[in-house]
Amino acid sequence: MKARFKSQPVLYLLLLFLLLTSGLLQAGEEPEHGSTGLFLGQVINFAVLFGGLAYLLKKPLQEYLTRKALEVASLLETSEKEKQEARQRLEQTRERLQSLAAEVQKMKDEARQEALRERERLLQEAAREAERLRKLAREEIDSLMQASRRELKSYAIELSVALAEKRIREKINPELHRKFINQAIERLRTLHESSVAD
Repeated sequence: MKARFKSQPVLYLLLLFLLLTSGLLQAGEEPEHGSTGLFLGQVINFAVLFGGLAYLLKKPLQEYLTRKALEVASLLETSEKEKQEARQRLEQTRERLQSLAAEVQKMKDEARQEALRERERLLQEAAREAERLRKLAREEIDSLMQASRRELKSYAIELSVALAEKRIREKINPELHRKFINQAIERLRTLHESSVAD
């Protein structure tokens, strides 16, 4: 009913346009008998043709428009769903990126702590190795010092003996030498006699 009321002004406008157009065309021509009747016949034919077409095409056109409206609504609904899904995926991606950033930071912190622990371990190992080398060096130095002392003592003894021998040779003449030998023989004889008496 409403569609009929909406289409009536359009029909009136078309009829008015046709009347004006035919009136303007007739104003330029010589008046002929029956031209007005011809024009009214054409207008009626047009109105019947237009009305028939409107009546026949009304239902298919409404179905087409309804179908198109449903398709557009479906497309809008689908696009809204896809938009929501895209937002969810974007949110998930953001969450993953945030968790990835947190995990990367955690890995960096762990690597830094591991590097510090490794550095501390290497420093301790280097300190232990340095101490071991110092101890070995001390032992080596002590060993060399003892060997040097022994050599020095041996050299000193040899030197003392040589020096004593030299002095003794310088001080003992042949007569003193005979005297020492005689004293030694006398002691031996006394010891022998005392041992025989026992």
